[in-house]
Amino acid sequence: MKILFYLTIFPYISFGWGEKGHHIIVQIAKKHINKNIQDSVNKYLDDITWENASTWMDNIRRIPEYAFLKNWHYINIEQNMPYDSIKTGADNIYVQLQLTINRLKNKNILTKKQITYNLKILFHLIGDFHQPLHVGYGIDRGGNDVKIDFLGKHSNLHAIWDADIIEQTNISFELVNTLTNKKKYALSLKKSDINLMHWMIQTRKLLNFVYHFTNPINYSYINKSKSIIQHQLALAGIRLAIILNTIFS
Repeated sequence: MKILFYLTIFPYISFGWGEKGHHIIVQIAKKHINKNIQDSVNKYLDDITWENASTWMDNIRRIPEYAFLKNWHYINIEQNMPYDSIKTGADNIYVQLQLTINRLKNKNILTKKQITYNLKILFHLIGDFHQPLHVGYGIDRGGNDVKIDFLGKHSNLHAIWDADIIEQTNISFELVNTLTNKKKYALSLKKSDINLMHWMIQTRKLLNFVYHFTNPINYSYINKSKSIIQHQLALAGIRLAIILNTIFS
């Protein structure tokens, strides 16, 4: 299948899932790996919690020495364009997540500091990768240019999917964890395949719903979005567990 990626040159500020969403993802992952693998990860994180590791990439975004990471949070692929191979070394989430996983698979040639660094990137990018607008369209900068009235607040489409809906609907670890007990998530974990292209295409299919809204945003849209977000957080957590199992087994 030929795939053509159109990557825009326009950067944008985006914080996929916000702090709460990223925390939920790593908490889900931790529930689905055994203690030996948890201990291996903890050895490299030292005194850094999984939660803090998951938001490190957002917390350092305004530090000049880390400016090169800013484009790693997303990829822009225009609507109705066919998919194509992505150039090695491109500054987008698809390429950098794959490179990070590959580096960690070969962790025996890395220093402890390098492994810690790559784990922090993995923890964050796997979350962003499951936020539909982080694999969205460059023409509106991943929804950042789509102005929204969200419950009386001026916002944009990207922002409400990053954090506003999570906060407004009280999405929690407990709610998302309940989902992961369902058969389809157990099957995902059992398959243990890491297929970033398949995962990205799955997430992009959600864009049809994401853009199907009235403005101001109504509660019907918010409630449907809540279900999708919980599903995406659960998938991201399960898939992070799959990756960690592969790296540290």
